[in-house]
Amino acid sequence: MNTIFLGLVAFAFTAGVIIFIIVMIELKGAIKELKELIRTTEKSMKPTLTELQETLRSLRDFTDNINEVAEDVRDFSVSIRGVSESVRNVSESVRQVSELVGDVSLLAKAETSGVKAGLRAGLQAFLGGLLTQNRGGSKD
Repeated sequence: MNTIFLGLVAFAFTAGVIIFIIVMIELKGAIKELKELIRTTEKSMKPTLTELQETLRSLRDFTDNINEVAEDVRDFSVSIRGVSESVRNVSESVRQVSELVGDVSLLAKAETSGVKAGLRAGLQAFLGGLLTQNRGGSKD
């Protein structure tokens, strides 16, 4: 019984060693394939990563340009508001000048009418005085 037991142990040990060797050979092949897969993936990833970095750089430049354009649009909008205020002020000034010219025109018309009336009254008085003097001078 002892020899059968020893034979079974030796057979089990030999079978275990053979299975271990087969597993190690398979594992070695799997490791080689895994290394090849990693190399292939690495080779294909490098250009992709480089392209991704370039794309991100381009995207960053694009967003910077958009920010600059947005800032320019804000500045333009502020300028338009300023021009609008200036036009409003000029319009108000023109209206005030127009009112002032209208008032001056009315005043000039009133003064002209007053001067006419004054000249007419002065001439009438002068002529009336001359005529009175001439009548009075011929009686002397």
